Amino acid sequence: MQFDQTDRLISYLVSKIAPHTDTRRKGILTVSLAKLLFLIDYEYFKATGRQSSDLTYIWYKHGPYPLTDFEPRLAKLEGHEVVRLPMERVIDGRPYSLFYAGESPRFTPSLPEPVKEIADRVIFIFGEASQETLLEYVYSLEIVKGLELMQPIDFTRALAKPEVGEAFLNAVLEEFKGELTQPLSPEHTKTIQQALEEPTNENIETAKQMLSRQRAAFRLSSS
Repeated sequence: MQFDQTDRLISYLVSKIAPHTDTRRKGILTVSLAKLLFLIDYEYFKATGRQSSDLTYIWYKHGPYPLTDFEPRLAKLEGHEVVRLPMERVIDGRPYSLFYAGESPRFTPSLPEPVKEIADRVIFIFGEASQETLLEYVYSLEIVKGLELMQPIDFTRALAKPEVGEAFLNAVLEEFKGELTQPLSPEHTKTIQQALEEPTNENIETAKQMLSRQRAAFRLSSS
């Protein structure tokens, strides 16, 4: 069986976020895995003019999602590079799962250095963020504004790099304020974008601290 860069990227993400040696075994939700892959493709496209994977994203019920080709990719890796734990609940009429790194991988998920650098940056900033925070950030990106359900996502829109609209962010914050005690502010969002685009130690650490406080606030509000 042949494995390409998309297979290796999925395996790399899961192995970093939910390694089989992790005694906590927190796993990663299908939706969160899809959003992290999208962010890596988004940042890589801005840097190179092409995606790091060959996944095709559409605007779905929880934002960007590779509806047609994601499940076959996961099935290809399942039982070896990744392990699936089906969840009892069903979201949007479709079952969702938790994924962990498998204990019998058939390959080492190595990546070209430019892809690995962006993947590591996204993992460092968002790897432990709540799903709500991750979705909120993705919804704020210019590339997804105005999309309709099932509409393909055109990554060439990412090359313009416009500023995040204040009105749109305020609408997102209003929607999430009942769930999060300290939702992402426009300042938070721009700081995270700066860390992804200009990955200095200072920028990344600032974004990481902001999301850490956000995660703590979310856990407090959920307890």
